[in-house]
Amino acid sequence: MTKSDSLPYTAYMKYKVMIIDDEKSVCLSLCEILQEFDYETCFCMDPLQAPGRLASESINLVLLDIRMPQLSGVELLRKLKQVSPETAVIIISGYASVEDAVKAMRYGAVNLYQKPIDISKLVDEINQLRDATFKIKRLADHVVYESPTPCMRNLREKIEKVAPTPATVLITGESGTGKEVVARMLHMISTQDKKPLVTVNCAAIPDTLLESYMFGHEKGSFTDAKEMHKGIFETAGDGTVFLDEIGDMSMESQAKLLRVLQEHTFSRIGGTQEIESNARIIAATNTDLLSAIDQKLFRADLFYRLSVITLRIPPLRERREDIIPLAHHFLGYYNANYGKRVKRLSDEVQAMLYNHTWPGNVRELKNLMERLCIFCNSETVTFGDLPEQYYSRENPVNDGLVSKYDEMTKNILVEAMELSHGVKTNAAKMLGIDRKTLNTKLRKYGIEK
Repeated sequence: MTKSDSLPYTAYMKYKVMIIDDEKSVCLSLCEILQEFDYETCFCMDPLQAPGRLASESINLVLLDIRMPQLSGVELLRKLKQVSPETAVIIISGYASVEDAVKAMRYGAVNLYQKPIDISKLVDEINQLRDATFKIKRLADHVVYESPTPCMRNLREKIEKVAPTPATVLITGESGTGKEVVARMLHMISTQDKKPLVTVNCAAIPDTLLESYMFGHEKGSFTDAKEMHKGIFETAGDGTVFLDEIGDMSMESQAKLLRVLQEHTFSRIGGTQEIESNARIIAATNTDLLSAIDQKLFRADLFYRLSVITLRIPPLRERREDIIPLAHHFLGYYNANYGKRVKRLSDEVQAMLYNHTWPGNVRELKNLMERLCIFCNSETVTFGDLPEQYYSRENPVNDGLVSKYDEMTKNILVEAMELSHGVKTNAAKMLGIDRKTLNTKLRKYGIEK
């Protein structure tokens, strides 16, 4: 089977671990051990370079020595989490105090191991982190590869035709539709899948730093440039550069990006050497770039260079057949992760999900299913489990549904109170809720006795 035979991109994913330690022997030893378990590895011995490396490389996990020269491990951990919040960090040290351990956990470390390291336990934990990461990626696969709708089937076909080519791609779509998912798919089923995929969110990096992130800088080129730093184009090499939210890039940065697209060369800030770039560029935006061109906020020449191929991801409201299957898929995922047994969505809830406009798209649906899984106390999600904004009277889409639900709920409450002869404890048991919830509902529907 070839890569274009409709395989989701998780089939080709590697889990990459970076070791940050000032002892080269420790770095090499851990790299060798993890490579035996099929992990991709790299290491960094300079704590000042580590945040830049993390920003320009796709790293899933960092193994960090808490005692480093120039910068404490705890402070470095804080910087790493600012640069890449989704990257997991495990602290490794022979000197960690209780205070250090507490600080490390507060800043987001998942665990702390004392030297000498119990390799068996460490590898077991890394395996668990990898499996959890791949579960999330498989959820993303489901969004595109298991959709039955014609518009998503058309998108899949385009991805599989475009991926093997070196063509520049512009991905458009509203926030939450899955633009990064499509970018990763394009890379993973391309001929460059063994090369780096380097991502930068243009909206998340201050414009004063974006040029350095993209093209790198020479030592001494500006006040804080204490070491030479490679940018994302240099790091990507012959791989792929994914520029997310490119519509937020300044006109000055756009001009420099255009040069890379036209001449396939760039220079580090403060440098004179021309560096060749053969990286494929994939860009994404949730803004109307043609409108931005009219407003003099985006360069027309850059737009036409980027949009050799344009892939539009339709919003969830345009593919309503996906909503309920996705909801069940997300619910199953969070059940497994949180040890819950929320098995069903009531008919009323499914009707609401189907009719909702989903301004936050798939991300909004995923977040809602996580919340429902956490707070639902039974096997079935009912209308009352939904956050208030999903059945607001101000939402015209749901007015009829809310009225129907209110009438049905009031009738059930009245019947329960009659059957229990007004004894609230017994009525609550009949309804499968606690007495406090019953009192709240009785007051809401004006049937307090």
